[in-house]
Amino acid sequence: MDAENIKNVVKMENNILGEKLQKALDSSASKFDNYVWKGPRENDRKQEVIKMIDATPDQLKEWYKHCNSMLYSNDKKNPGRYVLKDIVDGQRMKCNTELCLRWLENKYQKDIPEPRTPYPRWLFLQDIQDFLSHNNEVIKKENYETTPIRVITSNNIPIEFRDVSISDIIAGCIDGLGVFSREHISLRFITKLGVWFTDKEMNDLTEKDKDGKIRNRIDVIKERHNLKSVITLKPNSKGLKYSELRAMLNLKTKKYSELTTDQLVVLRDKVLFRFEEEIDWHIGQWEELIQKIKEVAKFKGVELE
Repeated sequence: MDAENIKNVVKMENNILGEKLQKALDSSASKFDNYVWKGPRENDRKQEVIKMIDATPDQLKEWYKHCNSMLYSNDKKNPGRYVLKDIVDGQRMKCNTELCLRWLENKYQKDIPEPRTPYPRWLFLQDIQDFLSHNNEVIKKENYETTPIRVITSNNIPIEFRDVSISDIIAGCIDGLGVFSREHISLRFITKLGVWFTDKEMNDLTEKDKDGKIRNRIDVIKERHNLKSVITLKPNSKGLKYSELRAMLNLKTKKYSELTTDQLVVLRDKVLFRFEEEIDWHIGQWEELIQKIKEVAKFKGVELE
């Protein structure tokens, strides 16, 4: 075979290899067809959508940074979702602490067969400090945040308070639990939970219009609480009872000691758990985006960090 034929054979083989390589690359790239980045909605509600595979290295880096900020930012106004989850967990524990102290004072769960003698906060704190001062080798001060109060009370408190820490109890006794911020629990979130009526609430919310017809109870609630007509509130058997909804609609940013017992209970038992579920959903969305960006960046040889 002369040199020209050899050259042609090599060229043909290179073309075949090149086509195979291109097909392999195209096949690998096709799995990213559904990997997209959606920009913020504009005033006209339009939203820019970019395929990640078509993004520049700088865009991939910018998106990666944004996703991490949405998860881990310590910004007070817009904390990352993991940070917000910790905030919510702390709120629930402080609600429970305040309820524990009200239980000691006989201001929580009043309908009990044999009412206990009220245990004032100042006296409880005095007894705690006395106990701790005599047992400082067993329970060190640096462990107050992680040591439950049941260690001191010999489990003589209801199981619902089993995880309340010594640190929070001490703070609560001197009104030092701080302020409950409802900044992140929006009206939209509360009403989205829906409402369900007890028989008594059905009667309490029964109103008739000028023609003598029974009004829609949702409309009655909106009117009583000055809710705009555009706000969505629907009956939901998994939602809040009306009394619970009312407690949340009246919820303001206040000290934990200033919240009503109903508000503390609804926050602890339902609303903050539901809020955590929503946060977890957001976390899943941002984590999924991060994973997709990493896959595309690896394929394109882009260093994200």
